[in-house]
Amino acid sequence: MARSNDKTEPSFEVFSVKDGPEDKSFFNRIGTAFRHKDGEGHTISLNALPVNDKIVLRTQKERLDDMRSPAPRRREREDRDR
Repeated sequence: MARSNDKTEPSFEVFSVKDGPEDKSFFNRIGTAFRHKDGEGHTISLNALPVNDKIVLRTQKERLDDMRSPAPRRREREDRDR
């Protein structure tokens, strides 16, 4: 049993991935993966089951980097052609 001052951080986030149009993929977070104390494996905890045959594990750093990458600028309403 873990001591109360031990903090277990997930090693990965678990996603079910669905391929979409124009080479886009849709990621739906369905759980987390925790590294074993001996470093020889992971325990995956799912909150939902995947609806297809594709599961992806991504580190939180990878997701944060993706979120921080500059997104295309969205045009304001007054900038749009009517």
